[in-house]
Amino acid sequence: MKAAVYYGKGDIRIQEVRVPEPTGDQVQIKVEWCGICGTDIHEYHDGPVLVPNVDKPHPLTKATLPLTLGHEFSGTITKIGPDVDKEKYKVGMRVCAEPIITCGECKMCKEGFENCCPKLGWIGLADHTGGFAEYALARQFRAHPIPDSISFEVGALMEPLSVAWHAVRVSNIKMGQTALVLGGGPIGIMVLRVLLAIGAREVFVSEMSESRKALAIKSGAKAVFDPRQVDVVAECKKASVHGLGVDVSFDCAGVQASITTAINAVRPRGTIMNVAIWEKPIQISLNDMALGEKWLSGCICFADDFPAVIAAVADGRLNTDGLISGHIEIDDIVEKGFNAILNDKDRHVKIIARPIKK
Repeated sequence: MKAAVYYGKGDIRIQEVRVPEPTGDQVQIKVEWCGICGTDIHEYHDGPVLVPNVDKPHPLTKATLPLTLGHEFSGTITKIGPDVDKEKYKVGMRVCAEPIITCGECKMCKEGFENCCPKLGWIGLADHTGGFAEYALARQFRAHPIPDSISFEVGALMEPLSVAWHAVRVSNIKMGQTALVLGGGPIGIMVLRVLLAIGAREVFVSEMSESRKALAIKSGAKAVFDPRQVDVVAECKKASVHGLGVDVSFDCAGVQASITTAINAVRPRGTIMNVAIWEKPIQISLNDMALGEKWLSGCICFADDFPAVIAAVADGRLNTDGLISGHIEIDDIVEKGFNAILNDKDRHVKIIARPIKK
């Protein structure tokens, strides 16, 4: 079958690989669409980062370079392993993949926080198969059924939407409260939409890109602040009914200025959620945290969030319009996918690729 295989920094090759066969409780999925994630971009531009090198295989899968990328995918079950629950999972079922790989045995896994497993890995980053291929594998409980009302294209958005949903859920924001989202990139826009879906009263966005500002407003932001033009902290305080700031801030930008703003824009006893993955250490004033009894928390991936996201998209609470900015074939994934995002990232929210021309 055809696959986009990652060999290292700047080296993705479209080549023929063997079709993976399901074993144990795995299902084989014929991939319809797979999204290009920011993590994939980092691997291509700066990696390997999360992809295991040949001298250090992943502890669970034993996978190393080279491997097939892609972890945001949807498709149809085509085969099932011998240990699969045949009443629950059937050939022909439409599914999206929850791509995390965990040990299932550690304290975190047993307590339901499998996203914090010390051996955490991902299909398409630390496994032998990935979504940028004609077929991929997933364990049965990682293959989530999607209704006919959700297209395969939108099905490929369930993974990044689950990242956003998880960030909002663990922030403990309540219906009727206010929020600031720093960074209007793909995850920032999705966090904004999830916040509105769960009933946030007002959501503000800090963003500099004109195209991303426009999408944030279209997505329902109360206002978009350009940090080059206004004092975002002052604007958040001015907009709050008590003059103290928003209830929760979400840093989806991952730069020094954004986390500083995120801390100072939140009211006393408010919450700062770090959603970003950082490229280098930063400085934080702990006095700004302590004197207002503010809470700074992190989040990673998802933990039992897919069913809620699928339901919210299916019933219309969570809007996905305009999130897909490009449809491409896997043959063109380097130039029209990875390089297109690197050269014009402000124009793209999510580019999705399919393995077979139709």
